[in-house]
Amino acid sequence: WLNTRMFEVDVEGKKKVLPYGEANGLLVHPDRATRESANKSIYGQLGQYSEIFSAALRNICNDWMSVCERRKYESPMHSSLIANDTEQQSINSLLKTIEEHAPLYRRYLKLKAKLMKLPKLGCHDIVAPLPDEPKMKFDYAKARDIVTKAYAKFDEDYAFAVKDMFTKNHLDASPRFGKRNGAFCAGWYSGKTAYILQSFNGNLRDIFTLAHELGHATHAYYSERSQTLMNLNVPMITAETASTFGELLLIDLLLSEAKSEKEKKAILCSVLDNAGMTIFQVSARAWFEQSLYNAIKQDEFLDYKTLCKYWTGSRDKIYGSTVEWFHEMEAEWTMKPHYYMANFRFYNYPYVYAQLFVYTLYQKYLQEGKKFVPKLKKILSAGSSISPVETAQIVGLDVTDPGFWKLGMKQFEHFIKELEKIVK
Repeated sequence: WLNTRMFEVDVEGKKKVLPYGEANGLLVHPDRATRESANKSIYGQLGQYSEIFSAALRNICNDWMSVCERRKYESPMHSSLIANDTEQQSINSLLKTIEEHAPLYRRYLKLKAKLMKLPKLGCHDIVAPLPDEPKMKFDYAKARDIVTKAYAKFDEDYAFAVKDMFTKNHLDASPRFGKRNGAFCAGWYSGKTAYILQSFNGNLRDIFTLAHELGHATHAYYSERSQTLMNLNVPMITAETASTFGELLLIDLLLSEAKSEKEKKAILCSVLDNAGMTIFQVSARAWFEQSLYNAIKQDEFLDYKTLCKYWTGSRDKIYGSTVEWFHEMEAEWTMKPHYYMANFRFYNYPYVYAQLFVYTLYQKYLQEGKKFVPKLKKILSAGSSISPVETAQIVGLDVTDPGFWKLGMKQFEHFIKELEKIVK
């Protein structure tokens, strides 16, 4: 639906009518007025078609309640717990930790407002680039060397998969007409290898994406050499282990080799922007979805304004009063495709779990150093032959313990503290 719409946006003072892909790309434009225009244009038009989206989501949620009753699920979330091989206790503990640490995210948002010389961030500033952000460009060869170095610094043997991917030229990285956007890593069991699709344009985001996808390739190399085909379907909540870990290895290397404080600020803000959205904003989506099923149980009719009320209420549990929102942003929930996956509910919290799970593992790595290396290899080699609970036990941790998630939050706070050292 979005790709059939055109959006009128003021781009640096000039009116342009753009398809969704181009308009959406302007949400992180360096010019603040352009970002404001893009947000209001996209979400304003979504709001105009509110009944389409509210009717769709209302019917999907009501239908799911019937499915849960017929299948005797304990809750609307129960099916996703089975798919992710986890327990309600762990997810409740995770979401409680997120809510308790929302002030930590707000601390960063206030710091970013200071960096952007604003009294308070607008919703169009949350993931915007810094005004004085340096142009950090990487050609493909340099990106290859940096990512390989980051993996090898952790352990030379661990970098084998990364080196092998480049040697075999199993990365389709060149941007070209007709190529699908985004990035993806596909394993190939019988060949015990992997293939990566990415459009590499040489910016900071692209080198993080490269490190991320090579982490998936590394995961595939270890699991496919150790498991049968039946034990390779890793749950979403642990499927990002090697990829996010690879990003953290890259972050440490980039920060250690940064040429200026401006580069460090750009790296840290990029990391905190992305992690903040994954950990905190995505948690709001899980609360939003929970609130819809609670409303249905109370015989409440989910019209557009009611849905918006529950979305903004969940959103504000995270952001509090640290961000000013455009009225049009009440429609933000309408364009998240995950809500409309009729038989796969609660798609969102696994991303939160995955991010904090790896942040916790990384904290253990910083504590243990090289002693941690064989433990990570064992985790990746296990595939789906063990549960996420057993996965954490390999490093001596318990995911059912609330302290597990708090340890992961220390990694997020570490990045904030590093940024605070720079910001006078």
